[in-house]
Amino acid sequence: MGTFWVLEVMPIAVTSLIPIFLFPLLGIMPSRDVCFNYAEDTIMLFLGSLIVAVAVEKWNLHRRIALRALTLVGPEPRWLLLGIMFPCWFLSMWMSNTATTAMMMPILNAILKQIKRVTVLDITEGNDPGEDDNEIEVTIEVDGIPMEEKPLRNNAHKQDEKSQRNRADEEREFTELAKIFALSTAYAANAGGIATLTGTPPNIILKGHVDKFYRRYNLDPGLTFANWLIFGLPLSVVLFIVTWLWLQFWYLRKRFVCRAQDTRSYDTVKTHLKIEYASLGSMTFAEGVVAVCFVLLAVLWITRDPQFIHGWGVLFPKGFVKDSTPAILISVIMFILPAYPPSWLRCSKKDNDPFTQGGFTPLLTWKTVNDEMAWGIVLLMGGGFALADGCSKSGLSDWISTKLEVLGTLSPWVVALVLALVVAAATNIASNSATATLFLPIVADLAVRLQINPTYLMIPVAVSASFAYLLPVGTPPNAIVFASGYIQIKDMVKIGIVLNVLAVLILVLMSCTLAVAAYGLDSFPLAFLGHTNTTLNGSTIAPIISLNNSHITYYITQR
Repeated sequence: MGTFWVLEVMPIAVTSLIPIFLFPLLGIMPSRDVCFNYAEDTIMLFLGSLIVAVAVEKWNLHRRIALRALTLVGPEPRWLLLGIMFPCWFLSMWMSNTATTAMMMPILNAILKQIKRVTVLDITEGNDPGEDDNEIEVTIEVDGIPMEEKPLRNNAHKQDEKSQRNRADEEREFTELAKIFALSTAYAANAGGIATLTGTPPNIILKGHVDKFYRRYNLDPGLTFANWLIFGLPLSVVLFIVTWLWLQFWYLRKRFVCRAQDTRSYDTVKTHLKIEYASLGSMTFAEGVVAVCFVLLAVLWITRDPQFIHGWGVLFPKGFVKDSTPAILISVIMFILPAYPPSWLRCSKKDNDPFTQGGFTPLLTWKTVNDEMAWGIVLLMGGGFALADGCSKSGLSDWISTKLEVLGTLSPWVVALVLALVVAAATNIASNSATATLFLPIVADLAVRLQINPTYLMIPVAVSASFAYLLPVGTPPNAIVFASGYIQIKDMVKIGIVLNVLAVLILVLMSCTLAVAAYGLDSFPLAFLGHTNTTLNGSTIAPIISLNNSHITYYITQR
């Protein structure tokens, strides 16, 4: 399945269905147990968040947010870059990265079109913004005969050469600017998805694997939407700032420090964006209702179990309410709420008002959700959970983790760094979902064998699956910006390689500090001892607690 996912021999969603018939036929798992993986609580959480995202897209709330952010920034390239990145970053916390990037590209095309019209095209037409509009005509006479013809030809020739040089310079600058603006949308979307548990599939896959792995030993996984923000949001903010600074440096370079910019073209862009935003009109009733539902869902997620105080989840029996509960609740409500205000809320009744005609239009219809829903990702997650379950019950995960025990000679943070680098490289040639699905179950078993808290290694592995900075095939946002024609693969590699390395280093640093403090990852759960207290080649492994280390060590005694 891993090979099929990476090479896309079949559609990824179709490959994800293989365990349903293959595992029962091979005697690995009964069909009922395999199918249960396709309806996990984690999958319902992701499904609910996708439905809410469909409502946001349907009523163009995301476009309003993006244009509003762009109108608030300054006209200089660095601030315009920030204005492009911020809405992508924020929206991808709640929507799919693909939808966010696809929404932003038409706006970006309009921005670049305005910049090119004012700079490159003006110079092509002879309106060099660097030239003085006030010309002085001088005539020289010798013996009463005017002698300006030849000098004027030379002057015209020089002016033409200068204009060509200026045009070439402006075209190069525009090309570089277009590359940076295009890449910034994909990179910001990838960084934003890390912030929330539902922001990107690898995060949800991480939660699913952590839940299954810990519950196998009757442990509370402790990973919720609320406490993920403690780690994910600061990491996302740092990656966002680093990406913004690096893209500035790549484009501006000398201009970053010592060259004043002609902001005439960017002022025009600013005016164009304000016109675009004004064309949206005032916020519609549907947009307002979707925004309220959107905020309400986020509040319910955060306050269910904030840990530092009792959340609303304590009102119900323990384990009854999970993050999927409010996600599906808000999703169902969106099929009930009206898209247009009832007549008793309207100041005037129009002929085309659905309510005055006895009709009713909900915020969402099933046809809309069915057409826009990313069903393939839902099946991929289910197939990944089924594959992990099969690997565990067949003993394959144990066998692979045994072969990787050589990493036990390294410090835990070095192991995390090595695994993160491997996954960050792999995710550039395979989808982030497939990469996380393949690596997480193996890493969980490896962590137990190395006596390291499994979550300590699983977090950097899952998050690094979102670090697809190098190739278009790494993630759909990369493919979208590549298809725009503004960038080539060599541009992505040159700009992205530095970001890839920086992102991994930042991730491992924050995993070893912030994540350890937030989730108590400096201790090894004692319940895992029942798993490791087995017999290997006639040797019994017995546990000892080392006071000098943050994890539990073992010694081997011969029978």
